[in-house]
Amino acid sequence: MSNNGLKQHKVGVIGIVGMIYAMTAAGAYGIEDMVSSSGPGMTVIMLFVLPLIWAFPIALASSELGSAIPDECGFYRWVQRALGEFWGFQIGWLKNIGIYINVAVFVVLATDYIASYLGLTNFQSYICKVVIIAVFTWINLRGIKDVAIVSSIISGAILVAFAGIAIIGFLNFSQNPFEPVVATGQTVIGSIGSSIAIGMWMYAGYESMSSLAGEVENPQIIPKAIIIALPLIIGTYVLPTVASLGAVGQWDKWGSEGVSYVDVAMKFAPAFGVAFVMVAFISNISMFNVYLASGARGFFVMAEDNLAPKALVKCDKKHGVPYVAILSLSIVSLILCAFKFDILVTIVSLFNLGLYSLIMISQMVLRRKEPDLPRPYKIRLGKVGTDIFCTIPIIVAFIALFINGTDYFVMGLLGMISGPVAYIVFKRIYGGLYKNDPVKYPINKKTKLAVGDTRRIAFAFGLLAVLMFIGRLFLPGYEDHQYYADTYGVDGMFDIFMTLITIAAIICAVLSVIFMVIYNKTDAKDVVNE
Repeated sequence: MSNNGLKQHKVGVIGIVGMIYAMTAAGAYGIEDMVSSSGPGMTVIMLFVLPLIWAFPIALASSELGSAIPDECGFYRWVQRALGEFWGFQIGWLKNIGIYINVAVFVVLATDYIASYLGLTNFQSYICKVVIIAVFTWINLRGIKDVAIVSSIISGAILVAFAGIAIIGFLNFSQNPFEPVVATGQTVIGSIGSSIAIGMWMYAGYESMSSLAGEVENPQIIPKAIIIALPLIIGTYVLPTVASLGAVGQWDKWGSEGVSYVDVAMKFAPAFGVAFVMVAFISNISMFNVYLASGARGFFVMAEDNLAPKALVKCDKKHGVPYVAILSLSIVSLILCAFKFDILVTIVSLFNLGLYSLIMISQMVLRRKEPDLPRPYKIRLGKVGTDIFCTIPIIVAFIALFINGTDYFVMGLLGMISGPVAYIVFKRIYGGLYKNDPVKYPINKKTKLAVGDTRRIAFAFGLLAVLMFIGRLFLPGYEDHQYYADTYGVDGMFDIFMTLITIAAIICAVLSVIFMVIYNKTDAKDVVNE
């Protein structure tokens, strides 16, 4: 039993590789939409490029940070240690709110595969969702060891299934899988924008295994597991995609409701095709399974820091798991699984950009702030090399913010505004780290926030305002305005988005000025060497 009340379990490298694979990949489902929207050539290019400029740097930074600070909910502790309480809360908020939505995404996807194959009614589909949520809630309430076992079994089945698709596709290879490079009528930038929206979602989640570090007896094996898992994930994406495009073509008809990997199996090996549909179902419930475990423990640690409701700290005495947090995730999933997949993903996608940017910034800050911190795994590129390595994903995130789509931009940034607001509310209600150690984490008696928080909040709102103003200038010339009218069924929808961005930008700018004034009047004299 760890000192925070969570039971530690003996989980090997293979078990953790299975969990990472399930959490970050669980099959190539979703890539079908990249093919038709961006073109087969661009899709394959992005599947190779994104691991290098996005997934690999994040995975290695998470490995170093996770080995140096193998605490429960690692990403939260990394940022808190590097940047302080406020920014630690921001990444915890972004990650955990995203998970509350994301868990429902996988239930919806899993049920959609089965519903499409069996012809289920809406009511039958919802009953299926309820059963999935109930079963995996029970598994997670049993403890992390059971989750690792289930994840390893499921991940093995997914690897076998996609290996089968790759073999079948290559054996029936009959055409160039890379043509055209760019979808008809698309520009190169437009095609990249279409690919990067889904691709970054496909290559996400590498920090999540650190959420369980506090419950694994030997957390130093997590970096090793990440490095093993990444090539498996790349192979799972690239090989079946190239093989399938070479076997069946029809790139412009690919999609979750069109031509897919299932068609390759059904055309050349019908019996295997039926099994593959089942694996598609298993793939997504495995994602739900592992994210339920990870997400529950995120708010658990924030509650220990008096930055979230204390009820989330309650653990089951027998299994040592935060059962209240797990049950709250399950209840939210029951509500959100009534929504469509694209709506849920739109809300989640942009949260990851801020989350991973904070992780990479923390990696660079901790290298300077604590150069002698023991790091069982360390990125060996030197100071300048590591900075460049960590800056690349931040640049990618910045670009993706503006080319993902205006709806992603609006919903994501509006969601990010909730972070500083939630911090102010929870800090004032629950006290934050001040209640744990008043000397180490002093507060301003007037604002009841940590010393210097008003300046941090001013910076956060100012940054959001700047991003929104940049978007307001860039998006009108980049986007197809009619696309949003057609997609949402509302004439002038793009103009509505622009109005929302303008209003939100002005509000954030005003709040930034207000908090900076408060800082100068109440906080500045107490801040030393910040």
